[in-house]
Amino acid sequence: MNWLDVGTFLFMPADGARMVAGAHTRGAGAIILDLEDAIAPARKDAAREALAGSVATLARHGLTVVVRVNNDSDRLVDDLRAAALPGVHAVILPKVEDAALCLFADGVLAASERAGGLPQGGIGIIAVVEHPAAMRALDAIAAATPRVVALGFGSEDYASAIGTRATFEAMAMPAQAVAIAARGRGLAAFGVPGSVGIIDDEAAFKALARSAAAFGYTGILCIHPRQVAMADEALAPSAEEVAAARRIVEAFDRSVAEGTGAVAIDGKMIDIPVALQAKRVVALAERSAARRPAA
Repeated sequence: MNWLDVGTFLFMPADGARMVAGAHTRGAGAIILDLEDAIAPARKDAAREALAGSVATLARHGLTVVVRVNNDSDRLVDDLRAAALPGVHAVILPKVEDAALCLFADGVLAASERAGGLPQGGIGIIAVVEHPAAMRALDAIAAATPRVVALGFGSEDYASAIGTRATFEAMAMPAQAVAIAARGRGLAAFGVPGSVGIIDDEAAFKALARSAAAFGYTGILCIHPRQVAMADEALAPSAEEVAAARRIVEAFDRSVAEGTGAVAIDGKMIDIPVALQAKRVVALAERSAARRPAA
């Protein structure tokens, strides 16, 4: 399974030794070691110094590891260099407004990979859009460099930038624009079209996760462990959806083998686009089952 298909990404501070030690029990598809918002300004340097140990701990458990760096002139380069470690799959580049930042990060990572004897291009970039200025450059950001493997949507910062709250009504349009740009370039897309701070309202968070999936998002960024199970459940197709999809796939494949073309099943005509949608549901169900911990 491609690491980009892990479904749920859980943030935790890069210097949170106790949280990192128990990360493998949280059920998240990937862990994001945060050097940015989860770290107090006075602890930024200490968190960076703790990063290598945290990555090693997660790698021992076979976890997918992503590092969120700071996007400012004082810390960006040092954070990127520190993140170029064995076991790191990608860096999250926050507050991206144009392709230039991705290209700059690409250069720093390439030099760091060479210096550390790592495979060239092995560390991807997840470019996160958090400001309306980026809307004009979405396609350029997505196509900036092959190292960009996904786009993310930062709803809370985006809402602050336009002077509103991160409600579904306010975030739906920009969230969908980010998903379209990502999927149009064959990239993954992470985020939700609303507030990522919802923890206690299970129905509300699941609704956001389902909307994200409907928009084309492939994964959910979780800021609390409680959100992981909610997001996984919302992203997984229901048993009824999977059963219907399997019937469609079987009927369509049979009709193709018999040379009869389109076929009707459950009162619906099945052609190639519908069959492809059904195959996607089956594949998603299989990936969800593969991510589920063994009983």
